[in-house]
Amino acid sequence: MTFMQLDDGDRRILSLMQSVDYGRLENLAVRGGHAVVTKDSRKIRNHKIGAAKNPHGLGANGDFLLNAKQEEFLAAVRETADGIINQIQIQAGLPVSFETEEAAII
Repeated sequence: MTFMQLDDGDRRILSLMQSVDYGRLENLAVRGGHAVVTKDSRKIRNHKIGAAKNPHGLGANGDFLLNAKQEEFLAAVRETADGIINQIQIQAGLPVSFETEEAAII
């Protein structure tokens, strides 16, 4: 799958991760299986001195192939449906781990 094949919301979240580079996102809502930034969401950046930027192989039209971490993140969020992403750890613009919260309804 490519970046341009994603819906607008998923593209915004992946672009936000790339803008963090190293750090984390906190308190994102999950609505209908998609991560959504709210007024309570936070972007925390760690500044790595001398770290190379990861350009993700952008094509002339801004498109690129998603890597396994991006695809795995989006698939897991879709399984969550509705809830909260408490935290996404990001390295070189890519998700490396995240924590979700959902209602415990049986």
